[in-house]
Amino acid sequence: MKCPICGREVLPGGNFCDRHSAAYRSLLEGFKKWGKAMKIGWREYLKALVDNPNTGQWVKEVARHLAEEKA
Repeated sequence: MKCPICGREVLPGGNFCDRHSAAYRSLLEGFKKWGKAMKIGWREYLKALVDNPNTGQWVKEVARHLAEEKA
């Protein structure tokens, strides 16, 4: 199976390649903190990550993918 974002091989039992899986885990951990502190929803969080110039490229790619997937 291929990563839906970059086409690399997906990790066993996962949905993304190793790089995007790490970014996804980071994104989820961040949401636990952001969601609680800022009282924002998942979609707002994804948009904030994409719009933030300090967000890493891999995380932005995962956030865009998730936002489009749910649209």
